[in-house]
Amino acid sequence: MNMKLKTVALLAAVALFATSASAETVLRLGHVWPDSEIHAAAAKKFADDVAAATNGEVKIEIHGNSTLGSDRELLEGIKFSSNDIWVGGAGVLSTASETARIFTLPFMIRDVNHYNAVYDGPVGGEITKRIRDESGYEVVAYWLRGPRWLTTKVPVEKPEDLSGLKIRVPDSPVTVQSWNQLGASATPMNFGEVFNALQQGVIDGQENPLSLILSSKFSEVVKHLVRTEHAYEPVVVVMDAGRLVALPEDQREAIVDAANGAAKAYASDEVQKGEQSFVKQLQDAGMTLIEPDKKPFQERVGTDFVHKTFAPVADLYDSVAAVEAPNGQ
Repeated sequence: MNMKLKTVALLAAVALFATSASAETVLRLGHVWPDSEIHAAAAKKFADDVAAATNGEVKIEIHGNSTLGSDRELLEGIKFSSNDIWVGGAGVLSTASETARIFTLPFMIRDVNHYNAVYDGPVGGEITKRIRDESGYEVVAYWLRGPRWLTTKVPVEKPEDLSGLKIRVPDSPVTVQSWNQLGASATPMNFGEVFNALQQGVIDGQENPLSLILSSKFSEVVKHLVRTEHAYEPVVVVMDAGRLVALPEDQREAIVDAANGAAKAYASDEVQKGEQSFVKQLQDAGMTLIEPDKKPFQERVGTDFVHKTFAPVADLYDSVAAVEAPNGQ
């Protein structure tokens, strides 16, 4: 091969490499959980499935354990391209969308069957559309998360026992107002700070699903596990709606399908399988299980409270209540 042909071949190879390199889409996914948490593992499955479906054209880089910031910072980071995907508790979306306040309304979801019927059905579709219209965020998928429980340093068996207790909550207006209504002193705080705050006595308790209570080793700093099961807040996979639409159709479909495929099923299966074992593991770690009568708690934050305090989502709240789950549950 003469020098001219060698040069042409070299340029062609460089061009092919450049085209191949430029074809790869790299998306940064952020979350706040330790690697041992169920939804951290689900996020890894999601990333692997996207890579497989696109033959490596889309690579999702996972940055967990709050390395890119708090939930709120990760959500806002989507708009500034510091990350492309956020996976976290849906209530954080309420900082950008009035409709997203629906996710953490207390005692709204009755059980897992009701949860699935809501978020996989027409009401869930309406929630997604309204959030997109209000904020520009696209909820790509809703993943099941176990109901939220309360953990405290002192026993809590009735709402009056919450008086004066500083309870850490996510940075969500609904959650703050709801816990204040229940009688606590709601204290918003980044999740990464919670363990130390409990250890140092800055707060008296926190509320989260069992899987996260266990993986975060909260049993080392609080001793009372209270079965309030006050909210089934979804875990959401979120992107900027414009960014998602701008992707090639095959890449966009791969992302949506993967978020609603094996990763979603894994999260659901592991959450449901783990609920009973989580309680036992926490008891074995020294926590005392308290099973209060939920009715007095529910009465303080029921329909009247929602319609008065969160009027913009009262219609959705009523729609959720009207959804019938399989087997009449």
